[in-house]
Amino acid sequence: MKTFMNKILSRRLLLILTLLATIFFSFVTFELNVLPLKYYIPMVVILLLFALLLYFIEKDKNDNHPIKVAFFKLVNIILAVALVFGSLSILKGSDFLASITNGGVQSVEIDVAVLKSSSYDKLASLKGKSFGANTSMGALDINKSETIIEDEIGEIKVTSYKTNNEVINALKNHEIEAMIVKEVELDSLNDIEKDFTDQIRIIKKIQIKKPRINANSAKVTKEPFHILISGTDKSGPIDTFALSDVNMIATINPTTKQVLLTSIPRDYFVDIVGMDGVSGKDKLTHSAKGGMNCTMDTIENFMGIDFNYYAKFNFTSFINVVDALGGITVKVPKYRVIGRDDGVFVTKKGHYTIKPGVNHFNAKQALSFVRERKAFVEGDAIRGKNQMLMLKAILKKCCSASIITKMDKVFESLSSSFETNMSAQEIKSLINMQIDDMASWDVQTYHLDGDASKRTSQLATVGDVTKFNKDGVFITLPDQQSIDKAKEYIQLVMKNEIVKVEED
Repeated sequence: MKTFMNKILSRRLLLILTLLATIFFSFVTFELNVLPLKYYIPMVVILLLFALLLYFIEKDKNDNHPIKVAFFKLVNIILAVALVFGSLSILKGSDFLASITNGGVQSVEIDVAVLKSSSYDKLASLKGKSFGANTSMGALDINKSETIIEDEIGEIKVTSYKTNNEVINALKNHEIEAMIVKEVELDSLNDIEKDFTDQIRIIKKIQIKKPRINANSAKVTKEPFHILISGTDKSGPIDTFALSDVNMIATINPTTKQVLLTSIPRDYFVDIVGMDGVSGKDKLTHSAKGGMNCTMDTIENFMGIDFNYYAKFNFTSFINVVDALGGITVKVPKYRVIGRDDGVFVTKKGHYTIKPGVNHFNAKQALSFVRERKAFVEGDAIRGKNQMLMLKAILKKCCSASIITKMDKVFESLSSSFETNMSAQEIKSLINMQIDDMASWDVQTYHLDGDASKRTSQLATVGDVTKFNKDGVFITLPDQQSIDKAKEYIQLVMKNEIVKVEED
């Protein structure tokens, strides 16, 4: 037995195993472009020399130093195992980047809805019945869904309406038995008739695939570029159309090592650009009904910029990164809170008490924190600022040394909740640049202001909302001075100048 173990643990065999592990690690690191060449070559040389050094140190012809030999053989085994696990971790990280980059095919969810009081419980029960749909926007998607329905139950009759209001009335008056509507439109129906979605039942969901959004590629390590950061708190696949609660312009300058995050209120009343069949003003969040490209076109139009990339995340699942990181620490400013003078507020979701100053959040607390708006005098404006605070805190922790032991959990948390049309190679280039110069980045934040007390009776994607509320629905009227200031900051960053955002 002893002879067998000696053969297994012979220094020659250990050398071969360590060299194989080193070659595997070196190949993976090189093939996946993990390190800059100036670090890669010395790393490979040091690993090879260390393997040979262990081989010679382990030599003990007369068996005079068995403890020393056993120790260095143990070191040899640990090194080989570490190199193998390191290679597997790098491969996993590369697979993760591949899964979230280059943008996915977008997906529009189309629902077939009936009155909850009806007896229809599945699509087959609607055979021979009448359907209706608002075809004033997204008519192509409605037509595709009709074809899919007909493939299942045979030819159907679909009455076209010009507004959602007309479709709602037709369904309630039994002029039609079912309505075909985009999932992303359902919340807007409640702006027309109070709690309308509680009166209907979804009996069929249809997925319509849309083309991916190509990036306007930039030399990300050499020139400044813009990313639209869009976030929703809806559950479901990240590639499905959903209203955006978070809209930020990330202006990144790799030369000056500065990032400017410009947050835009979700209810900003702006011209909707790029949505089929829609023109006029609406809340910015409603631009997401036309997909990510519509939101990008809309923001580009009123900000006078061109986006290079987008990064989309589901805030509800993305926030689980907080738990993967072991919690997150945020310094909360003293806000003007309704009914209090000390800045302390209680979140509507979870009923967490949050005080001004340093707070440590778990995932549930963090999500409640970034969703809260009704506790503040400035409402949604403060929610936008808190979302930026949370993102900055997450980015800071992700860039710290402690991330190494938590990468697997972070990858798992992000894989189903994050998507970008940046390429994996562009992200690796940024990582290589950071490893190469080890520079610290300055992150500045700016929030577009507006008057959130204004109301409107018409929304471009919804229509007349006075049936639900005779005074109209709340919007945030953009403050042009704030927009102009944001444009100024953005241009300065793009021109390689250092920006210091003035505090409110």
